[in-house]
Amino acid sequence: MQTIESPELLKVTESTDSGVRSLQLSRMAIGMVTRGEKIIYHNDHSTTIKAGEVYLLQPGIHYVEHRLREGMFEQIIFYLSPELLQQIIVNLSTTYAVSTQSNHKCEQCRHHNFIVTQPTDMLSEFFYSVNRNFRLQTFRNNRISQQLKLSELVLIILSGEDNCLRSRLVMGADRYQTEFIQTVYNNIFNDISIEQLAEQTNRSLTAFKKEFWSQFHTPPHRWLVTQRLHLAKILLTTSQKTISEIGAECAFTNISHFIKLFKHHYHDTPAAMRKRLREMESAQ
Repeated sequence: MQTIESPELLKVTESTDSGVRSLQLSRMAIGMVTRGEKIIYHNDHSTTIKAGEVYLLQPGIHYVEHRLREGMFEQIIFYLSPELLQQIIVNLSTTYAVSTQSNHKCEQCRHHNFIVTQPTDMLSEFFYSVNRNFRLQTFRNNRISQQLKLSELVLIILSGEDNCLRSRLVMGADRYQTEFIQTVYNNIFNDISIEQLAEQTNRSLTAFKKEFWSQFHTPPHRWLVTQRLHLAKILLTTSQKTISEIGAECAFTNISHFIKLFKHHYHDTPAAMRKRLREMESAQ
C-alpha cells in the first residue's frame, strides 16, 4: 500500500473503472464526486457516493472503487494535514470569530472513518465553482489561490450546523489524536503486539487501550483481526489470488488459523464464500 502524497487541491478524472483498491491517507481528504460514483467498502458493507455528494476521509486505510457514468469518473479533492488545518482554523477564529468547537455525536461518527453527506447549497456551489476554476491554467498553477480556497472550504463547514462533517473537521486539527489513529492504521498488517503498538503511540499500555476504545469502540486485538478479515473478504471477491496468498497479504502467517478465524467471523470458509459469490455473479 502506498501513502498518498498529493497537492492540497486536486481534480481527478478517470475514464476506466478502477476496481477495488486500497488507499492509505496520511492527511484528511474532503471532496465531492462530480461525475460517476465512488464506493467505500467498510466493515463488510459498502457506501456509494453519488455525483453531487460530499465526503470526508480520515487519515488511515480506505478501500475504494470508482465507477464511471457516461464514460467518466471525476472528483475534486482537498487534502489537509493536521498542521495546515489547525493553522487555517486559528486564522479563521481570530479573523471571523467562528466557533471551533463541536459537540456532535452520532452512529456514523462513532463507527466510520469517513463521512458522506448531501452538501448545503453553499457547499455545493463552492465545489462546483472550484471545478469551473480548474479550467483556468492560472488557477491550477497558483498555490495562493488554492490556499484561499482551502480556507474558504473550512470557513463554510465551521459556519454551518454542528454535524458529522464539522465534527470530523474539528477533530482533524488535533495532531496528537490524528497521529494516534494514523499509527494504528499504519500497523494493521504488521506483525506487532499491542504492547509495541502502545509504545509507538508514546502511551502506556493502559492509556493506549483506553484511548483505543474511545476511538474505535472495541478492544485493539479484536479490531485488528476484524480489519484483516475485512480485507481478506474484499480480495476474495475482487482478485484471483489464492487463499494462501490472501492470508499472507492480510498478515495471517498460519493459513489454518486464518481459515478458522474467517469461518468464525463469516460462518463460511474463504473457499466456500468465493465459490458462492462467483455463482451469484454468474446467475445475474
